[in-house]
Amino acid sequence: MTTRPPEPPRIAPRSKSESEMRALLDEIPSWPDAMLLHMHKRFATSRLFRVHHDPHGPLTERAVLLRDAAGTEIALRGLSPLAETGDGE
Repeated sequence: MTTRPPEPPRIAPRSKSESEMRALLDEIPSWPDAMLLHMHKRFATSRLFRVHHDPHGPLTERAVLLRDAAGTEIALRGLSPLAETGDGE
């Protein structure tokens, strides 16, 4: 008889996570240009923003939302986004 490995516990989202995400999205327009460009690259390339921190995995939904918000702000300011290469670590 074989036993299945225990399943990882299911973790419910923190109750404040949506308000924290909204606050971060609202903060993006106030970032200086250099920080905006840096964070746009981080949201797109860092493994911290990928599913299971897999460097080749897909971006999390929140990372896509943050990257797109930063990209929109970059476009509004007429800036040129940094190249999306490397891990950004």
